[in-house]
Amino acid sequence: MSTFKYLFTPQKIGATTVKNRIFSTGHMTTYVQNGLPTDQLIAYHRERAKGGAGLVIVEANAVHPSAAFTSNTLSAYTDHIIPHYEKMGEAVHEFGCKMFVQLFHPGREIFPSGTSVAVAPSMVPTDRFGVMPKALEKWEIKEIVNGYAETALRVKKGGLDGSEIVASHGYLPSQFWSPRLNLREDEYGGSLENRMRFLAEIIEAVRSKTGSDFTLGLRLSVDDFEKEGSTFQEVLDILKYVERDIGGLDYFNLIGGSSATLASSVFIVPPATIPPAHFAPHAAKIREAVTIPVMVGSRINDPIIGEKILANGQADMVAMTRAMICDPHMPNKALREELDRIRVCIGCNQACIGHMHDNIPISCLQNPVTGRELQYSVMPKAKKRKKVVVVGGGPAGMKAAVIAAERGHYVTLYEKSRELGGQVKLARKIPTREEFGELVPNLKRELDYFRVDVILNKEVTSELLQEEQPDEIILAVGGKPYYPNAAGIRESYVLNTWEVLEGTGKVGKKVVIADWKGDMPGIGAALYLAEKGHEVELVTNSVHAGYSLQQYIRDMLLGRLAIKGVTVTPQFKLLKALPGKTIFENIYTGQQMEKEADTLVLAYGHIQEMGLYNELRQKFSNIKRIGDCMVPRTVEEAILEGFEYAASL
Repeated sequence: MSTFKYLFTPQKIGATTVKNRIFSTGHMTTYVQNGLPTDQLIAYHRERAKGGAGLVIVEANAVHPSAAFTSNTLSAYTDHIIPHYEKMGEAVHEFGCKMFVQLFHPGREIFPSGTSVAVAPSMVPTDRFGVMPKALEKWEIKEIVNGYAETALRVKKGGLDGSEIVASHGYLPSQFWSPRLNLREDEYGGSLENRMRFLAEIIEAVRSKTGSDFTLGLRLSVDDFEKEGSTFQEVLDILKYVERDIGGLDYFNLIGGSSATLASSVFIVPPATIPPAHFAPHAAKIREAVTIPVMVGSRINDPIIGEKILANGQADMVAMTRAMICDPHMPNKALREELDRIRVCIGCNQACIGHMHDNIPISCLQNPVTGRELQYSVMPKAKKRKKVVVVGGGPAGMKAAVIAAERGHYVTLYEKSRELGGQVKLARKIPTREEFGELVPNLKRELDYFRVDVILNKEVTSELLQEEQPDEIILAVGGKPYYPNAAGIRESYVLNTWEVLEGTGKVGKKVVIADWKGDMPGIGAALYLAEKGHEVELVTNSVHAGYSLQQYIRDMLLGRLAIKGVTVTPQFKLLKALPGKTIFENIYTGQQMEKEADTLVLAYGHIQEMGLYNELRQKFSNIKRIGDCMVPRTVEEAILEGFEYAASL
């Protein structure tokens, strides 16, 4: 009996029949050049179609020159984009996958890197971006409405299957329908009917251009989770009104949160701190109240979870966007009942939305093929099979071993401890980061599948390697905690974060954490100790705590620190450790600050582990260092480095 009774059944959405219930939502990729899709964007979506997705929705397509959300927003307000739609359609239709396009205008929610003047129904600022928008004039409203219709027509001319109007996350249509953001006194403000007029005109205009044989949906948040946005009850009333009094739509695509505040924007791409499928209960209530199909997304990272949502009648389709960024072939693997082969998304946000926020092309921490499909979507077998020894079982070494074995090499992985994982073993001990530890089981399954010979509790020496005589030696032995040039830091009352998380150091009641970079070790150790009852202060060298972390991860953790009563002091650097107190200095003025503490914890990064390399390089010329033993960075760089080197063998 199949595990999946619902997930792989077709679903009719308006004029479109989708082969299964799995879809990829529109998400910014930055695979854009001069406002148009690149070949990389086409290859990216092709891989998802090839992997079994039933529907792919293309990211935000600006319907008007004022809709440039970022400097890498697709410009769909001219006919130049039509040939690109044709290429994308050919790429996904080859595999029986359907493709919709997002019709997008952010209104006041413009990134600092955007190129547009922010506009909105009224002059109400947005807290997150610090933008005061221009109130739209009526002629501008008409022009934007026409932009939605003309863009939808271009989508149809390009041979794609449908479009969705993006009203989620506090973007322009929802700014019109919110009585707290729309303060207009003309026919677009006041009553619900007037506030819904903008959306009604968009739907009418799109339908007049595209006809009834073109699928049209609405993407919206079930709750904005911010005071000026819409509540769930208001959204429910809005959707009932849309069906009853406006019509013209074929589906609702549900998500949550708003771009307007730091707290509400976390729900746009929620990190692992937020439970999987947390909007499914909202979708269930909406589905009971409307007649057209309902889609739902947000942290549905496992096909079993998707199946349960469908079986429970909570939605008609499930968005598994990051799940397919991490493993684009997840649908086909699930269809074949190869569940143990699925690489599960861990909600780290580092290379997907994290890259997008940095205005660089998105990828995946676990899957470097994402964003590099043109180069790596097919991993060719090596022309000559080599004997490869990988030393070190952290993420870099594990990934290198997997890829080398996938290419056909004979691979042995040595790890001196009893468990694979490297620093991930420590990271998973941090509260809210438990799911990050699933990176290791994901890699272990790949090691097993490609039959890598894994040897634990074995320290590699030059004698062992001389006996083995490998063709390639990949050194991935990691790093060790770095101690800065500050007085007193080698005393017993000073610990590093490894000692704290491993439980090998004695921690006093009152703790000060000296944080260098504003990354996970500092915040993580603070939260770990606070939850164990210690009185904790985090003093960071950065402009603010969590400076180096992806925004949504940072904001969730900062909220947790506040709840736990952790004091955070930014912009101070460690100067001296003394019994019972620590001296810091301001990074700008040099002004000194004294903090009382029983224990000082150093979160000062890592330094390369050089011992084995210095020994081996005297006797072997075929050594390649990867990961932290080359230079300490994040897990993303470690995995990418292991991947790329092994792919070159």
